[in-house]
Amino acid sequence: MKQTLQKLVKTPLALIICCLVGAAGCGKTENTPSTDKTAGASTNEAAGAARPTGRDSAALTAQTSSAEKNSFREVTSQLDPGGNLFLYLSTEQWLDGLSAKIGGFRQLIDNLPNVKGEDQENIAKVFGIITNLVHDSGIEDVSGFGLSSLAVEKGFYRSKMLVHHYPGKGNGFLWKLFGDAPHALDGLNFLPTNTAAATFSDLNLAQFWTVLQKEAKQSGFPQASEALDKFPEMFEQGTKLKWDKVLASLGNEYGMVLTLNGEKNISIPLPGHPIEVPEPGLAFFLKVNDDLIFNRVSEALKATGLSVTSVDKPDVKMRTVAVPLPLPINLTPTMAQAGGYLIIASSDKMVEEMLAVKAGTRPGIKSTAEFQHLVKDVPAQGNQFGFLGQQFGAAMGKVQQQAMASAGNVPPAQLTLMQSLMQPGSAGFSYSVGAHTPEGWLTVGKGNQNPGNAVLLAGAVVPIGLLSAIAIPNFVKARGVAQNTACLNNLHQIQGAKQTWALENKKGE
Repeated sequence: MKQTLQKLVKTPLALIICCLVGAAGCGKTENTPSTDKTAGASTNEAAGAARPTGRDSAALTAQTSSAEKNSFREVTSQLDPGGNLFLYLSTEQWLDGLSAKIGGFRQLIDNLPNVKGEDQENIAKVFGIITNLVHDSGIEDVSGFGLSSLAVEKGFYRSKMLVHHYPGKGNGFLWKLFGDAPHALDGLNFLPTNTAAATFSDLNLAQFWTVLQKEAKQSGFPQASEALDKFPEMFEQGTKLKWDKVLASLGNEYGMVLTLNGEKNISIPLPGHPIEVPEPGLAFFLKVNDDLIFNRVSEALKATGLSVTSVDKPDVKMRTVAVPLPLPINLTPTMAQAGGYLIIASSDKMVEEMLAVKAGTRPGIKSTAEFQHLVKDVPAQGNQFGFLGQQFGAAMGKVQQQAMASAGNVPPAQLTLMQSLMQPGSAGFSYSVGAHTPEGWLTVGKGNQNPGNAVLLAGAVVPIGLLSAIAIPNFVKARGVAQNTACLNNLHQIQGAKQTWALENKKGE
């Protein structure tokens, strides 16, 4: 062995190079694609699987190239390859010119026989509405859809979803309605450490109202346009606020926060056995440009005669309503305005806690190990985010376990099995950020639930649902036919018995 190695070392360099080139296919290397270095390719090579080279590889590449334009490269370049889920769907061919295709269906229906003039006119108007919505929405700009999931750690997944359009496209209202350029996710700065679930999202209500007005006027139904024209007047009569000023006051971002106080449980009285749950807190956020809505609601609260506690500071305004009822939960409805948001919460304590987190005088969810684990490799800016904490899933699991334990008619074996499937420690948690990018809507999320399993489950449920939709009505119909047949047989037997009795007793029927 040693002598062999020495001979190899002494081999002339030119001979070694020639051998290496010959092994790779000397003289036939033009148009050779780059070598696939994925784990699957390494396994195939180790197993001795034949791989195409030279002209054969170029021919294979040409055969697998699509003859129709698609966004495969643009979409897949923004996904995570090598994971447990990788999906691409080209929508370019069947969404391109969709509004014109709908117009073609309209002509087909117009030519149907036995359609009255008025009905034909209404059908034409409906098709006109659909055509205009499709054209103005920007859905025709969708060129592809992509979805991927990659296990960044064992039992921990990063998922990506992209609704793609080419640069320069995406000018319809659907692309703009939920946000234009990505921005800092300011709502995270309010979330306390006991946040169980939260979501913030852009929504341009002023643009939505403009779209409604435009489509109503183009619909050909004067009733729709008249109803929208009357809405601002009706809104002003009910709220004492002008509709256009309210739209101008809103900052086009909305949110919801759910907290669970693990240090205090409340009892929910249910038949048979009460259920203990962590004390919940709920808050809604509206980003605002001024104090128009806050001042109007404050006036309305004073007019009710309820006991209202007011706080007016340079950085915060707050109104708290006392509830004169003995409740197991801390319920003191509160409205506050601070940090550019109008906040409506279940208690003043919850508002004070969130404002302390925003001011940095109290730790928030961003300081927790769970959130720091989730936020890694997820965009810091976007147009919406969603958070679901493990605390929420664990609390729901405990509630389900308590409910099952209080059910006396469940067999012990079945109860044990169901409890084993609902372990609080296996509760799902996730965090995702969605952003409108120059190439469409991209959502990136991380969590402990495998998206691939959800896709497989959907793939199993959909066929079962279709089969059920077909089988159940047919089964019901067959059962009805069987019942009718049985009734007819019974009537025939009764009639035969009557005739036999009449013959035997020489009586008429």
